[in-house]
Order: sequence, then structure tokens, then C-alpha cells
Amino acid sequence: MTGRAFAIAAAVVVLGALGVWLFLPRENAVVDPTVEISDDDGLGTRAITLYFGNAQGDGLVPESRTIQAQRYRDQEVEAVLAELVRGPESSDGIRTMPDGTRLRQAFYDEEQRLLYLDFNRALVAQPMAGSTMEVMTLTAILRTIAVDFPEVRAVQFLVEGLEVETLGGHLDLTRPLRPGDWL
Repeated sequence: MTGRAFAIAAAVVVLGALGVWLFLPRENAVVDPTVEISDDDGLGTRAITLYFGNAQGDGLVPESRTIQAQRYRDQEVEAVLAELVRGPESSDGIRTMPDGTRLRQAFYDEEQRLLYLDFNRALVAQPMAGSTMEVMTLTAILRTIAVDFPEVRAVQFLVEGLEVETLGGHLDLTRPLRPGDWL
């Protein structure tokens, strides 16, 4: 048998074995469409406090919510900030995050107790109406982190994975900020 014929025969055997394996019935392979699948993982829920701008535009108001608890802190931060980005449910608060803003990823460095928040470009794409809106946006994020994640000592803001100098030209974000200073 030549080398080429041997390679073809080997490929046929491997493909045949793969085909048999793929079509053999497996235990738990049948999914019942009437059974509701839960992503709960038995972790329960968690009460959180979010901060939104007040109607006068000169301060923040707290809003309590309950979210699905997550296995990892990074995932829980992402869930909390997704609620913050979504905006207030009550008429007492106003949204402080620019339209289209989304947290791409959160990463917590336990050793340094440093939380990295990586937002999409929408956070900085639209000019902020003065320093007040920039301060309200940062305060809403940092106060929410300080209250819901007291173990976090500092927050570094990123946009599309890169350090950002400022949100609106008024506050320096090149260094991590301490959430406790924004309470």
C-alpha cells in the first residue's frame, strides 16, 4: 500500500469513527422544551444600592434593587453596573450615564484591591455638558462601587481596554480613584 493510499484509508476510518460517535445516543442528550432552565446556580439574590442624579442636577439619590447573585466578584460588579447603566426605575432619579454606555468588562485585582472598569467608547464619545455632569457620572459609579463593594480600595477607568485621561475634560482619570472618597 502506498503512502497516499494509506493516508486516505486512515482518514476514512477516522471520519467513520467520528460519525458513529456523533450519532450514538448519549445520556442526558434529550432536552425537554417544557422544562425551564434556570441560571440561578443556587446563589440566590443580592440587595444593591445604585446612585442616580437628582431632579435638580446637583446631587445623587439612592435606589435599592435586587439582582441575581453571581459566583465571582467581577461578574457581580458587571451585573451591578449594568443596572446603573440601565437607569433609574423611580421618578426621583435621572440617568447619569451617556446613551449607549456599556461596561465591557470588570476585573478585580484582589492583591491590590483595585477594580478595573472597561467601558465602551460611548462613555466618552459625547461631550458632557460641563464639569457637573462629569462629576455626577463619576460619583454615581464610584459611590455605587463604594457601597456595594466596600472591599474595593481603588477603581481604574478604561475605555475599549485603554486608560482614559478624562470623561469630559475636567477630572483626571489617569490614576485610580478611591471610591470611599466619593461617598
